[in-house]
Amino acid sequence: MLVSGLAWGAAAWFAQHRNQEAATAALAIAERAAEAGRRLAGRPIAAAIAALAENGPRPNTVPAQADGLQFDAITDAAGRILWSSHAPLIGKSLAEREAFIRHRAGRAEPLLSPALLDLPGGPRSLLASQALTDPRGNFAGIAVVAIDPRRLDRALEDAALLPGLRLALLRPDGTPLAAGGAAHWGTAWPAPPDAPLLRPATADLPPLALAAAPLAADLVLLAAYDRRGLAAAAAEAGWLGFLAAFLASLVAIGTPLLRNRPSPPTARTLEEALPAVGYRGIIEAGGTLRLTEIGPAIERLTGWTTEAALRPGWRVRSMDAASLPLGADIEDRLRREPSATAEFRFRRADGGWMWLRETLRATARTPEGIEVAGALEDISAERELALQAATAAKFATLGEMAAGLAHELNQPIAIMSLAAENAAEALEDGEHGVEEALVRLRRIMAQADRAKAIVTQLRAFSRVDVSALEPVDLGAAVQGMMVLAGQALRDAGIQVQLRLPDVLPPVVGQIILVEQVLLNLVLNARDALQERQPERRRLRIEAEVDPRGDAEAVLLRVIDTGPGLSAEVLEKLFEPFYTTKPPGLGTGLGLSISRTIMRGLGGRIVANNAPEGSEMGAEFTLVFRRAQMPAGPPMAEPEVRAAAPAPRWPAAI
Repeated sequence: MLVSGLAWGAAAWFAQHRNQEAATAALAIAERAAEAGRRLAGRPIAAAIAALAENGPRPNTVPAQADGLQFDAITDAAGRILWSSHAPLIGKSLAEREAFIRHRAGRAEPLLSPALLDLPGGPRSLLASQALTDPRGNFAGIAVVAIDPRRLDRALEDAALLPGLRLALLRPDGTPLAAGGAAHWGTAWPAPPDAPLLRPATADLPPLALAAAPLAADLVLLAAYDRRGLAAAAAEAGWLGFLAAFLASLVAIGTPLLRNRPSPPTARTLEEALPAVGYRGIIEAGGTLRLTEIGPAIERLTGWTTEAALRPGWRVRSMDAASLPLGADIEDRLRREPSATAEFRFRRADGGWMWLRETLRATARTPEGIEVAGALEDISAERELALQAATAAKFATLGEMAAGLAHELNQPIAIMSLAAENAAEALEDGEHGVEEALVRLRRIMAQADRAKAIVTQLRAFSRVDVSALEPVDLGAAVQGMMVLAGQALRDAGIQVQLRLPDVLPPVVGQIILVEQVLLNLVLNARDALQERQPERRRLRIEAEVDPRGDAEAVLLRVIDTGPGLSAEVLEKLFEPFYTTKPPGLGTGLGLSISRTIMRGLGGRIVANNAPEGSEMGAEFTLVFRRAQMPAGPPMAEPEVRAAAPAPRWPAAI
């Protein structure tokens, strides 16, 4: 009887505990969805408020569509629209509108309100308005920026990934301005709560878990999660507990001698203990990888639940396409190879980024497609260590070039000192020496600019916090490298030939990292050319779009007239700590780090010997991905981050 009573009590406690866990899980889902919706939907609203912060929009400007903005306008103190990026609005009056009346009454901070029915975007658009004042501080009108409602709807759809989850952007009176997620609910929305809570079912709504996140002074984002699925699973688990209690009672009453052996703790499965997550899927005829099964450890690895990971397109949506390696996709490679591996940036459920290594192997080839088994592994720490190694190698290279850089800076300083003395002597001659003194002063200014360019390039190269991937001008990267290595090459008696096209498309990369790779290759070539006669010490740097027909690739080659690379050296060239230099003259990490950098930029590095009869030795080819320019109407040229200003190097030095 004692054992039976304990079993039934445990079953009752277990059922209650499962209900509490289901309620807690529902609230957590609603909170995470509200926070995700606040981040995604808040971007166009923040862009509108930022546009208003600059004293309102300016004429002849159109809001950036990438920020979700539709149009903007400016009124006078009487409410008449003086200017608008949407021409049909000019001349209309906003004097009787709520936004104009409240700003004229003294509201200074931005105001968010529904769009007017006669404005572009429809009644569900969102208007951000700001009061304008004249130089005396008097009310001069308002500035208005309209936000595209479709951008808000898409943002809320992206945040509502789980079935039964719905998000809405509400005004204080409960009017929804945008909504996304589960479409089987009615149009009614509950009032936003001050704190996460559970709400029972009503005539219009299912049982909900509610969470709210403030988005602006006049807006709140409400996440409502239908918890009926979790409640049903908790009830099913509770019935199983009562069934187990009934069986335990039968055993306790029917067995006179019951040995109470404690059940061993549930061991973690092998998959949960591994640092990687396995999955199965099929590559369909169109080339799309559809996941059919994935391990529960995916939530521990990425924060995404198993249900979210199995939704169509989850893998592609969360992947940073700009970080994918150059060449065919991993799905295309599996059509020709038994296995393939790729590394890329991946967006976690909390909005942060991580680096993943994906390994895929084909298990069966059927008419429906290729059945595959894969694994996802977190390599963020590995990437961080690679960055630290690259930074250490960068500072080691700067230390090696310290003497050459000192000489490079000493030349303009010496010229400036001599020019200053000559200018002083010319001024002592009176009016006859003014013209000569001006010539000397201009020379001092030119040499000061030269020294400033060298110092600026050195400071930029020594930076540790590199930026994200961006369009890079390879010509500017080569010039920046020559500012740092030019004196070292001149001291070694090496002639440098630059063969760069006048028009070369920008590539995906980071200019500081590209300069570091070039610097490693150029200094290695300098050491290899020391064995040659002075007249045969030549180095050539050339660039071109991939001549093999791959218009998405840009090649940059570094070729020297050294002895070349033997078969044994080529086999081990990119291994860490492998070097052919004498002890104390090299660490063997330069080429290994260069290969890691090129992989991180989505490209690769290839080492070969120049063709026989060309009088050239080793040839290193850097393959970059061409930067894709955004499609759409003609735009200004993209900003390409260049190196520090430096004089253009001639074709032969």
